[in-house]
This record gives sequence, C-alpha cells and structure tokens, in this order.
Amino acid sequence: MSADDVTAEWTELLDRLELDADRILTATPGTADTAVIEPWTPPSTPLPMHLADRARRVVERQRLAMERARTDLDDLRQHLGAVDRIPGTRRPDAPAFLDVDG
Repeated sequence: MSADDVTAEWTELLDRLELDADRILTATPGTADTAVIEPWTPPSTPLPMHLADRARRVVERQRLAMERARTDLDDLRQHLGAVDRIPGTRRPDAPAFLDVDG
C-alpha cells in the first residue's frame, strides 16, 4: 500500500469520526443520544505522523460529543424520574381490573 493510500484511508476515517461527533454536538437538545453511530475499525496501517494533530483534535471532538450525549441521557433520566412522581388519575376506589370470567 502506498503512502498516499495510507493517508487517504486515515483521512477518510478521521472525516467520518469528525462527522459522527459533529452530528451529536449539533443535535437538538435532548436528542444527542439518538444519533446513530456505526461501528468502525481502524486501518491496518499506523497513523501517518502528518495526521497526528488532526487525530488529536478529532479525539477531543469525540470526547465533547460523549459528554454531550451523557448530559442528554442524564437530563432524560431526570425528566423520566419527575414523570414517575406524578400521581395517577385513577381514583383509589375504582377497580384496577375488569373480571371478564365472572
């Protein structure tokens, strides 16, 4: 594999990882956890040195995206907890089940 092929392979992966992170970071508040991120595998060749700084920036962007998704999940859990505390509308003396057998 030529050096150009290695660079192209790594550049394509970094582009994809950056796009995945951006999709989460630009999501509407409360929806970052619904972004579909496909699994990926690293190229079989080492990262070219001239792409190392970009790779570090992508890793930082991914860290921010994970933090954002975690915050959205925490907010959702808090909201669901509040919903669970809302009392039901069924009267306490109303039957909870209907006996159809008899």
